[in-house]
Amino acid sequence: MILAIDLGSTSFKAAVFDHRLRPVAGGSGLLKYEFDSQGGATLAPRSVDAALREALAEARVSEHPVRSVAITSQAQTFALLDARGRPQTPFFSWLDTRSRRACESLRKALPGFRQHCSFPEPEPGLQVCQLRRLRPPRLLSPALLPTWLLRLWTGSFATDANLAAMSGLYSLKHERWWDDALDACRLRPARLPEVLPVGTVAGLTNRGAHRSGLPAGLPVVLAGNDQTAGAFAAGIEQTGAVLLTLGTAMVACACRTAMPRARAGCVRGPYPDGRFYRLAVAAGGGSVVNWGETVLAGCATDEEFFRQAASSPPDCNGLVFEPHLDAARGAWRNVGLHHAPADFARSMLEALTAQFAATIRKTGIAPAAAPLLVAGGGSRQPFWVGLLARALDRPLRATRASPLRGAARMARALQSA
Repeated sequence: MILAIDLGSTSFKAAVFDHRLRPVAGGSGLLKYEFDSQGGATLAPRSVDAALREALAEARVSEHPVRSVAITSQAQTFALLDARGRPQTPFFSWLDTRSRRACESLRKALPGFRQHCSFPEPEPGLQVCQLRRLRPPRLLSPALLPTWLLRLWTGSFATDANLAAMSGLYSLKHERWWDDALDACRLRPARLPEVLPVGTVAGLTNRGAHRSGLPAGLPVVLAGNDQTAGAFAAGIEQTGAVLLTLGTAMVACACRTAMPRARAGCVRGPYPDGRFYRLAVAAGGGSVVNWGETVLAGCATDEEFFRQAASSPPDCNGLVFEPHLDAARGAWRNVGLHHAPADFARSMLEALTAQFAATIRKTGIAPAAAPLLVAGGGSRQPFWVGLLARALDRPLRATRASPLRGAARMARALQSA
């Protein structure tokens, strides 16, 4: 059996899969952030450890004959570790906005950024911008969540090229840590983890994994970022399909045999088996829907919110929502006393869907001949899937494409090799 772990932004998830990639058990642990008035968003190491323990305990890991472990993760959250792998700082989240000034300075200091990084330009949440602000002490090493867990369980200090390229510190062009970015953050390559291909074994569990219920000697696979793992679960590299994820963000992912060119509005990087991915990301998505259903519509469940939205006519009785989600803002036009909560709910979904469809068309990520798959929490809502299908004028097929399953699939491929 395979233990897959997804180190997400809201919670950590763990699942045990059998050899046919059928989930046998699963669990999750909620993360508890610490926010401050300056824009800080951090996780105390004890909170991170507690979330991991909770997820593993719910999945009853010690009760299953696990043969390998695979880890996927959101891309940016990191801490500074000492030589023994112990966090000496909080884990800095990509939600932390204190690096805006550092981000602006990096745009001037690193004019060729888009040729090296997965992202087309520096953004405050990227690891390189956070480290530019922190200027870490000489004896501490930055480590993303999977690198920290790998160090804890195996003693190895490594990351995969998929996540490294999203940090802003690694060069896709040279396939190594990027000297200019390291200089900008006062870092040396020796303080950074070894970079391995995504989907490969990074180490074997030792006594450090015992307290989590795992025996020694299990191979630990680094499975890249959660979007890549989800796309691998859907097998887009085999079918040429494009995966549309209706999750916290709305993301379109395609697989390519060569590295895509840097392009505004797109993210790119290494994919398993020597391939490459290309992402188009639209702001908003599930995060906006969650706000709408709880704050705006007062709904207790997703199903209630979508049922309410479906009761409004397609024109929302003239109500129009205008999202400006890059700035976390939005506005309604034509508001009248005749509008009901259902009109507000549907107008939000119509606007989010139109924005996602426009992003897909603008980036050209989904050629007319490519099958379109849909995954994520929104894929379980037929009303939202129907809106997107009409906006794209294309059929959509729901698929099981969880990052956990994709990580497990990478581990299974190595077991079969």
